[in-house]
Amino acid sequence: MKDEGLTQEEVVLKKSYVQICSLSTEKTNFKYEDLAQLLNIKTNDVEMWAIEAITKRIIDAKIDQKNQEIIIKSHQLREIKKQEWLQIQNKVRHWREKFVRMQQVLAASQ
Repeated sequence: MKDEGLTQEEVVLKKSYVQICSLSTEKTNFKYEDLAQLLNIKTNDVEMWAIEAITKRIIDAKIDQKNQEIIIKSHQLREIKKQEWLQIQNKVRHWREKFVRMQQVLAASQ
């Protein structure tokens, strides 16, 4: 750590970013307690962690203080694996189907 010029806190923070980027993209809502346990941080620190991660564009998320949840829309991927490619393929296929239906509706209305 010292050779790299990083403090222990910076290393822990970077580790938490790697951990969040390793998550499946299927689950989006995370209770503060669950994220705290996953990231090995205090529950009271989850909000600040989320704000920093959003600011650094590690995650695209909303903070729901009322329900004490972080809703992660997307996060940087460490490595795109076969499962992620399949999810991307399904999303693109779904979007394409919507666009085709929209074109059909527009063509029928003219």
